[in-house]
Amino acid sequence: MGAEQPQAAGAQALIAQRLRETAAAAPAPVFAALAPARLTEWESDIAVVERGSDLVHLPISSHRAGSGPALVAVKRWLRRLLHPLPQAQSDVNAATARILHFLLLQLVEQARAIERLEAELRVERRQP
Repeated sequence: MGAEQPQAAGAQALIAQRLRETAAAAPAPVFAALAPARLTEWESDIAVVERGSDLVHLPISSHRAGSGPALVAVKRWLRRLLHPLPQAQSDVNAATARILHFLLLQLVEQARAIERLEAELRVERRQP
């Protein structure tokens, strides 16, 4: 049993050495820059989520002339009957929009950091 430990340690050292050699020989990964058009698209998607997040205060209407007022009354009655559910969903939707906005800002910052690091790496590789 004692002989197995040195063999395992030797195998781990060999694996670690091979990983270092492979990493040193591999070209540095290049990440595609985050396109401003893509950011605008995501921002508009977040805006859609924000606009549709409040289910409690959505206007209730009907386009029917004759039965419209009755349908509006029924819809309002249903809203009062289901009151906790639309409020809970509105809260979840608002939280989701906040999280998406935060994550988008983080993504932009990470993209900028990657670009800075790639530039520094290019400078380092040019120096002997």
